Amino acid sequence: MPNSAQSTKEARQLLPELVPHRQAARNSSRSALLVHALTADPTLLLEATEDSLHQEYRRSAFPTSMSLVDALRGEGWAAVVSGAGPTVLVITTESAAPDAAARIRTWTSRRLRRSLHPRSCRSRMQVLQWSQPRSDVTGP
Repeated sequence: MPNSAQSTKEARQLLPELVPHRQAARNSSRSALLVHALTADPTLLLEATEDSLHQEYRRSAFPTSMSLVDALRGEGWAAVVSGAGPTVLVITTESAAPDAAARIRTWTSRRLRRSLHPRSCRSRMQVLQWSQPRSDVTGP
C-alpha cells in the first residue's frame, strides 16, 4: 500500500462516460469467474481478475502501482489496483502468499534503488487472510 492516496472522485473522472458493450460484458463475465475462482478453483484467479473497465483508464493516475501490477501479472500473480488506487491487491492462496510477498518486496526494493525520488516508492505491505464464508441450506 503506497503512502499516498487517490481521490475516488478524481479517479472516477478518468473513466469514460460510455464503454463498448463488448468491454462491459467481458468485465461482467470476469466478476462471475472471480466468484468461482475464490470459492472453488484458485487456478483461475489471474484470468478472473482481468480488468477492462477501470485500470487502463486510470493508469496515468498511479503509474508506479500499474508497473507493479504489470510485473506481477506478467509472472502469473492475480494483481489488481484496489478501489480508486493506488493500493495494489494480490489475490492468491495461503500457501503462495509468502512467495507473492517476497516478489513484491524485491520489486519495491529494485524500484527504490532506481528511483530519483525514493519517497514515491514508500509503501507498506499487509498479508490478509480471507476465510470463505459458509452457508448451510436446509430443506423443508
